[in-house]
Amino acid sequence: MKAVFLIVLSSLIPSAFAESYKVETIEFPLYVAPEVGGIDFTPDGEIVVALRRYGVLMARPTEDPTAFPWRVFSEDILHNACGLQVISKDEIILSQMAELTRLRDTDGDGIADSYENISDQWGVSGNYHETNTIVSHPDGGWYIAIGTASHNGPTFYKTRGEFSDMGRLGRNFSGVQWKGWVLRLDEAGNATPFASGFRMHNGIGLSPSGQLFATDNQGDWRGTSPLYLVEEGNFYGHPSSLVWDEAFTSNVSDNPLQYFIDNEDAYEAHRTRAAVELPQGFMCNSPSQPLFDTTDGAFGPFAGQVFIGDIAGARIIRCMLEEVDGFTQGACVKFIDHDLRPGNNRLAFSPDGKSLYTGQTVRGWGKPSEGMQRITFTGEMPFEVQSMSLSKDGFELRFTKAVDPQAASDIANYAMKRYWYKSTHAYGSPQHDLTDILIRNVTLGKDGRSVHLKVDGLQKKRIFELNLGDNIVASDGTPLTQPQTLLLPHQTPQIAWPTLSLTRFSFL
Repeated sequence: MKAVFLIVLSSLIPSAFAESYKVETIEFPLYVAPEVGGIDFTPDGEIVVALRRYGVLMARPTEDPTAFPWRVFSEDILHNACGLQVISKDEIILSQMAELTRLRDTDGDGIADSYENISDQWGVSGNYHETNTIVSHPDGGWYIAIGTASHNGPTFYKTRGEFSDMGRLGRNFSGVQWKGWVLRLDEAGNATPFASGFRMHNGIGLSPSGQLFATDNQGDWRGTSPLYLVEEGNFYGHPSSLVWDEAFTSNVSDNPLQYFIDNEDAYEAHRTRAAVELPQGFMCNSPSQPLFDTTDGAFGPFAGQVFIGDIAGARIIRCMLEEVDGFTQGACVKFIDHDLRPGNNRLAFSPDGKSLYTGQTVRGWGKPSEGMQRITFTGEMPFEVQSMSLSKDGFELRFTKAVDPQAASDIANYAMKRYWYKSTHAYGSPQHDLTDILIRNVTLGKDGRSVHLKVDGLQKKRIFELNLGDNIVASDGTPLTQPQTLLLPHQTPQIAWPTLSLTRFSFL
């Protein structure tokens, strides 16, 4: 499928955001390095935090962010734990670099005394970049995202599993098996390859209907950072992982990297495009876990939408997904871009749904930042673009409140441009074909909350960036709270999309 992408921007007004959302910094014990690799809650409401260079802590959250009564569930140093699933206060699942581990407290003293290796059915090269993260499978077991290695760090002389010289090629590489893949693990830990073509998918999550989504990081074969709907058998554009696909190496090429460098048309035909692309530098620099809002309004007017942290930026992004002609795509906006530290690696909603916890770690990409912050909805409705969708002649905006009709109907308060990013073996991509787009007409909906923009120049495989003027306010005078950065990968309904199944090779 091809897609059209959309971004909406408005001015930044922190005071308006603060009326609706309170940001607090949670204090950790001084004896730990609080680099957060996972956050979850026990069924009875304790928060569980897996730390990349310490162990696992638990606490019952308090109103005072400095007074969490932390207790140690495991003080054994973990091997870069980046995925966490809590079963109960006595049992958790952790994905480490080398294995998926079950930790249990079998004697009831509150401390884990049983460490079970559920699965280690992937290679380990020793490269620092090969992080793994998990999400539970709807039918039991897990999906596990296994990241590639980086040329910025070495591999060990001896590796676990087969080492591939061909897989070692490139900036981000798959020197040992299943790097750059999503695997399906059953409850016994047996691994089945699920989808390939990832670079550093340090974040996977399930939609309420059980669909799997993953982010990935801008770099080689990533013009900018994407959010993908991950489906079985699909290839998501980073060639290195294909050295472990026998169908590809036998029938297409044993050197996937060079094959796609030489065959750009084949690359574009076979890769699965993103549901959302996050423009590098101002939208998101290093996306992490996608978390769906299942709070049913307890966290504000964004139920069903996706929140994504930025490890290399002091922000959290909000995405609005929809299906157009069978293709999942959506808009994105900065949910918060101030009063927050960078390093936003893991997200979790509190059991009551009123607070969003963000666990932070930077690992050298940017200013040091580690720990955890809590964002709580005050109950005061924010004024933001609640949703954005594609129409046959433009775009439909819906606001969280009734919008001032005079400001919303003034075409001078809207400006739009169009561009795209190219994914190649080079690191990242500039904006290509940057073009100003003419907005023909602005129509305010009868409900007072929606605006239709009729535009010229709709085109597939493009990002449309819409800038909202400062004059757009709610009918009660409330200003927009954030830069409304909406990233909407949409296909235009009037364009017929090419079918890829005619040329797709089998990966499994």
